[in-house]
Amino acid sequence: MKIIVRLCKKIEEKIDTYSIQKKLILLYVCCVVLPVALTDSVVVGMIFSEEHNARKQVTENIASAAEYSIDKAVEEALTISKNIYMNKYINNFLNADYDSHLAFYEAYQELMQDSLFDSSLGNSSVEITMYADNDTIVNGGKFKKLGRVKQTEWYQKLQDSGNNFVFCAYMDETHDTSPTDLRKVSIIRKLNRYMLDPHEKVLKIDLDYNAVNTGLLRANYESEVYICSSDKIIFSNTGRNNIKESFERFDKGTMQKCYVQEKELYGQLMKIYVRYPEIQISKILWNNAIPMILLVLINIFLPWVFMQFLNRSFTVRLHLLEDTFSQDHTGKLKVVETISGTDEISQLMQHYNSMANRMNHLIETVYESRLKQQESEIARQDADIARQKAELLALHSQINPHFLFNVLENIRMRSILKHEDETAEMIEQLSLIERQYVEWGTDIVSLGAEIGFVESYLKLQKYRFGDRLRYSIEMEDDCREYQIPKLSLVTFTENSCVHGIEGKASQSWIFVRVYKDKNNLHLEVEDTGEGMPEEYLNYLQERMEEANIEMLKEKGRVGVINACVRLKMYTGDHVKFHIESERGVGTEVSVVIPLNAIS
Repeated sequence: MKIIVRLCKKIEEKIDTYSIQKKLILLYVCCVVLPVALTDSVVVGMIFSEEHNARKQVTENIASAAEYSIDKAVEEALTISKNIYMNKYINNFLNADYDSHLAFYEAYQELMQDSLFDSSLGNSSVEITMYADNDTIVNGGKFKKLGRVKQTEWYQKLQDSGNNFVFCAYMDETHDTSPTDLRKVSIIRKLNRYMLDPHEKVLKIDLDYNAVNTGLLRANYESEVYICSSDKIIFSNTGRNNIKESFERFDKGTMQKCYVQEKELYGQLMKIYVRYPEIQISKILWNNAIPMILLVLINIFLPWVFMQFLNRSFTVRLHLLEDTFSQDHTGKLKVVETISGTDEISQLMQHYNSMANRMNHLIETVYESRLKQQESEIARQDADIARQKAELLALHSQINPHFLFNVLENIRMRSILKHEDETAEMIEQLSLIERQYVEWGTDIVSLGAEIGFVESYLKLQKYRFGDRLRYSIEMEDDCREYQIPKLSLVTFTENSCVHGIEGKASQSWIFVRVYKDKNNLHLEVEDTGEGMPEEYLNYLQERMEEANIEMLKEKGRVGVINACVRLKMYTGDHVKFHIESERGVGTEVSVVIPLNAIS
């Protein structure tokens, strides 16, 4: 600290040796040039940062859209595979042994006439082929022998995976459909629903490769999209999707310029690459060159010109004062003959001209009188403003509850007209409780009214928790007319709901009991909720016993403390609080009030 003070003092001494012109230049550099340069640098950095974030957001959105396109195509194929898997007619058809080609053809015709077969295949554009290790079936249409494809890449992948189905992108060399259809993306599934079937059966659903790529192209994404398996490009929107050629390899250099999003499709790890759009810094700067030059002129040149005017305004008149002071007055002060302006320097000249006998005393008297007058005026204005604000808040506090209750009543009546009786009941209970929160003309209510508030609150909570919450309210009739602070019993009931019932999944009870003995009034709220640890129980017991106004200024939940403070104030600090709790069993809060303290 001493070093800082010493350094500041040296700086002040150094600045005091500078002329006013140098001080203004220093002020200009430190308060205009440097802040403008730093601010512009920060702004430019923020612009580029925002541009980078915008690019990232765009690429993430594109990746999510591309993922959705693939998911949609795959889910459609999976739905078809599930329908075929569950179709017992197809299963029986593939398991049957046929004596001749004619017998197979007749069974095939019978299957085709079955409506369940058509519903299993759906109306999609995918290509469906079912294979069976059954030598009596005839290759053709959607049914083929399994033996001729056991050496294919997709069949080997299905066997090696150990799963019932896989997603596979491969080069088709069997030419089942066309000798030019090389690229295939398929869902392969074992038809093994019935484990005792005599023949192995496999379903292969080929996605419409061209349709998926066309969908990516028609989406008109701003960036290039590559959907890859390992380093093979399966789908893309670059137009290089010739199904006659082998899958292209994804260039690692391009990979480093892309945002990547991974997705696993039934045993196949897919990566979606979206190329970041390039930021053309030079183009951005060139397009904004004129505004940037204008900003530099406005922020630097204009302040410099204005600083020169300020410099002349200071130095010329100060030199005039200096010349006046340096003259030999022979015991008599010489006045400044020409005074220009009305700022502090001109006032200094005027005061200098006005100096005479007892001038210092006169200036001090006028200054003190004016200061007291300003302080008095400011105090009066502050009092008027405070009074006006209080009046406005009072009016506002009258309008808001009135408006709220009118709106709630309108909603309740509309619910009744719509025969939504449960909603109307909830709104009616809410209105009863809210009215007690906002109408504080008096803080004291009868126990009968307080129990009504408790019942309204528990009815509302019953709508929330349903069968998880059960409650019981018991009060002796001769206790109804005793008075307590408003919402104090509701506060303890609310605490039981929030901290006892809310976190417990099983059914819980809340018991509210009001009774008296010879000398005391007893208020009890018990719940069968979660309970609380012993350490927190002791802490809460201590805070309830020592509750005071200062605690209400602390941050956090102070509802229970508020109720305890008001009960203490109402009973002259004769109320006693006791709380018992056990984890997993529940909590009971007891309030004991001497009858002579509330009579």
